[in-house]
Amino acid sequence: MVTIRSAADCGNAPRKEVLRDLVVALAEGDGATVAALVGEDVAWSLVGEAVLRGREAVRAWVADLPEAKEVAFGSLLTHGREAGVDGTIEAADGTRYAFCHVIRFPGTAKTAKIAEVRSYVLPVS
Repeated sequence: MVTIRSAADCGNAPRKEVLRDLVVALAEGDGATVAALVGEDVAWSLVGEAVLRGREAVRAWVADLPEAKEVAFGSLLTHGREAGVDGTIEAADGTRYAFCHVIRFPGTAKTAKIAEVRSYVLPVS
């Protein structure tokens, strides 16, 4: 089970919950939850590595992610169609990574699926 560390939130920004759910699902290797949060034609850029196109490509990538032990959230920011989340992840093998996901939704509706993601992930000591 992944330990989640995050500050309390006021609960007035529903998209922050989407961001949190996305990061936790990535840490848990939960491709079904990630697939449910993204649009069918999502474009997910793993900066410096590859661009994933489509929900099924994202689901396959999530299945291959290393197991995580802990996620510590930094900031969860939302504004209109755009959002961002950063923090650190500790893998089961003890390796630590800093991450930042910059996200774009196709519109401002609360039910809009994620259309684009740019992910920056760096090992940290």
